[in-house]
Amino acid sequence: MRSPADMGTIQIDITNACNMRCSNCTRFCGNHEKVFFMDFDTFRIAVDSLDEFDGITGIIGGEPTLHPEFERFAQYLQEKFGEPAGYEHLLYPQKDFIHAIRQREFASERMHKDAGGMNFMKKYGAGLWSNMSGTYQKYYEIIQDTFSVQYLNDHLNPSYHQPGLFSRKDLEIPDAEWSALRDKCWIQNTWSAAVTPKGAFFCEIAGALDMLFDGPGGWKVEPGWWKRRPEDFTDQLHWCEICGFALEGRTFTRDAQEETDDVSPSVYEMLKKTGSPKLKSGHINPVKIRNGQISMDSKPDDKRFVVGDRYIAKYEDRFQEKNSVLFRMDVRETVLSDGESFGRALNDMIHDGSAAGRSLEKFGWILLKREEHVDVSELKEMIGKRVFNPGSLHLGKGYIFFCRNAVSLRKISDARMKDMKSLDDLVDAWAKKKIICISDTEKKTNLVRKTIFPGKRYAIWGAGMLGETFAEMVESSGGMVVMAVDKAEDKAGIPFAGVVISSPQDLAERKNTYDFLLIAHHLCFEEIEKEALDIGVPREKIILPFEI
Repeated sequence: MRSPADMGTIQIDITNACNMRCSNCTRFCGNHEKVFFMDFDTFRIAVDSLDEFDGITGIIGGEPTLHPEFERFAQYLQEKFGEPAGYEHLLYPQKDFIHAIRQREFASERMHKDAGGMNFMKKYGAGLWSNMSGTYQKYYEIIQDTFSVQYLNDHLNPSYHQPGLFSRKDLEIPDAEWSALRDKCWIQNTWSAAVTPKGAFFCEIAGALDMLFDGPGGWKVEPGWWKRRPEDFTDQLHWCEICGFALEGRTFTRDAQEETDDVSPSVYEMLKKTGSPKLKSGHINPVKIRNGQISMDSKPDDKRFVVGDRYIAKYEDRFQEKNSVLFRMDVRETVLSDGESFGRALNDMIHDGSAAGRSLEKFGWILLKREEHVDVSELKEMIGKRVFNPGSLHLGKGYIFFCRNAVSLRKISDARMKDMKSLDDLVDAWAKKKIICISDTEKKTNLVRKTIFPGKRYAIWGAGMLGETFAEMVESSGGMVVMAVDKAEDKAGIPFAGVVISSPQDLAERKNTYDFLLIAHHLCFEEIEKEALDIGVPREKIILPFEI
């Protein structure tokens, strides 16, 4: 087990409300008889308690953007952390949205030292976990203004979840064996501690179970609570007894889209007492167990969960462009000539109450032209094909394009708006950093993955998480991973990105089989570059991570 102080993220669970009912959700959404929304004072205390924590302060649900005070929470995080890295990039319409989010994640990393003095990279700032529903779209502007990292998954592609409501006693696992399993639980060792409305917890699943089963609550949320060590977790370990995530290889997984929770017998009895809506609606699978073995007829298939398996095939599968609400835009196109009546007409158009305002009820976006014949073809080619930031004022030749719900627009007083005489006056009033030129969009939204070329062959040095990310980038860009190397002897011969991991020396012996070498290491890339050169890898083939 790990101390929360050694984690990369600590979550704040602000609600269990969710627009989805995924199978085996880690927050057990759909099983709560009552929805909770964390109040602002509790949230503020939770955020402030993490002042010295050097990782990500995350907010999660449910779907956190469903919280009625989400914008207020985000604004408080802005005050704490300031403008996130990579901010400017996401002001432009995104053709490659999910990779733009990943690029910002890399930009948030900083160098740290562990207790032993070793350097490592760690993400910093505010984080958001969301399924990109309509409320994510609603708050898109403030989300990009606030969060350094976003872990997004619209669950529109297959995504396999392991049962969480599962007791080790139902599988007849003895105490001695259980202690070892529990202490190496993949969630506690790779995910997060958490704060809920009922206190702080050493593990986010323990906090979620406490909310579901009306437990005694967690530790007092105060500065330094997260510095507790594993020996201090005793009063919360009882939740591990009914948590299935430590049962590596002993249960199975189910596609989130099936909306069914797999529950072991004793936890099923507990769930009945909570008045679970999922149980009442028939979306609970009471797993049959005989002599400590799960009956085959209780499994959806023969999938098994082991640490290191991806619950979703590849990073791009977190976002399905074809059906994403982020591409849906209702646009009203109108001509508004310069002159004395410009400001009042604009004000009527934007605000409710007037005939013009009421006619805009179903429209979020306004395309405002100086004259009817103005060419807007460049903009129209993007609408529906890119994710637009509603906080930006998109400036073209003779027209502007904006969202009536933009924060920048809300900050313009009615009096100032009514005094406007032209489109130029609206541009002058808008937040300067959020004014973008449509003609610059292609240049500004080309991801930095400029060195990944279609049809080229790539070797990757470093078979860790960053190496997996590089492999995904190569695949999504039309390249091919033909080789993977790592100095760790225990990784030799293990499959990775469609190839088998070998030793770095093979790079010299097989240098004609790859076009480029990606060095997948944030910390030691200069040392690895030197090693690669020393063994005979041509310099022109080496790509460092900051070039990706």
